[in-house]
Amino acid sequence: MLEYIKTARPDHWLKNVFILFGHAVAVVLIPGAWHGKATLSMAALSLVPACLIASANYILNEILDAPFDRLHPTKKDRGVAAGRVRVPVLWAFMAVLTVAGFGLSLMFFNPGYTLSLTMLLASGLVYNVPPPRMKDRAWWDVIAESFNNPIRLWLGWFALAPWPGPWPPLMVVLAWWSFGALLMTGKRYAEFRFIGGQEKSGLYRKSLGTYTENSLITAMITYANLFCFCTGLAIAGHAEFRNLVLVFPVMALAIIAYFRHAMSETGARLEPEQLLRNPWIIIWTLAAAAVTLALLTTKQNLTKWAFP
Repeated sequence: MLEYIKTARPDHWLKNVFILFGHAVAVVLIPGAWHGKATLSMAALSLVPACLIASANYILNEILDAPFDRLHPTKKDRGVAAGRVRVPVLWAFMAVLTVAGFGLSLMFFNPGYTLSLTMLLASGLVYNVPPPRMKDRAWWDVIAESFNNPIRLWLGWFALAPWPGPWPPLMVVLAWWSFGALLMTGKRYAEFRFIGGQEKSGLYRKSLGTYTENSLITAMITYANLFCFCTGLAIAGHAEFRNLVLVFPVMALAIIAYFRHAMSETGARLEPEQLLRNPWIIIWTLAAAAVTLALLTTKQNLTKWAFP
């Protein structure tokens, strides 16, 4: 039983904390979205269907990736690749998680949330199932996987926002997407170095056979700049976001910690998920998240000197 639970990767549910940003944006931009304990309860509940559908996608990933995982230094020990679980049971497990996720969504949330949840499931299909199996296409793999960031933003938004109603501002969505692309490119960089160069990496995943260290570093810098650019436009266009100017120094420290560790010799020996568990990356990321939430929820204008 434990092997089947591992295949669902509950340890990866932490990624769904990005939904909280959607909650915060909704509370700031939608009048009357905050209702105290009721809002907190809905926000917490909105994480459950997302975690269930994410686990369904992880099971799909492990089933379809098993032949390639057997070529990976450590993923060869995963349940499906190592033959410790039965694939028909996993298909049934995936179906149960999917039905449970959408059942909760239809029971407690509006169609906007359910539509976003559908996009999360569809994202897993597009990423893993051939064709198009985006994970095998260089550059498109990062764009497709990082699209989960806007989806999580929409999940958080529609957990609290009315339907039909407005969607989050485009620049906020693009900034969140660019941030996800930065993280995913760092993941590719770590995988590329962990496996050991272009030829070996390409045997495990086709897209990695196209990348080089220089191209991945260039992409990370590009996505970091896009994130800053889109965030700047979002701040300039919405007075409610102007306090976020003050979070940039903390955010810069988080990005520096990420780059520094990803490019170190220690980082080269780690799997991508282990890379993101570096204490300094965690500390500065949590600090940036805490400062962002504090600045979003304060009613005082702390940037009069910048926006008179």
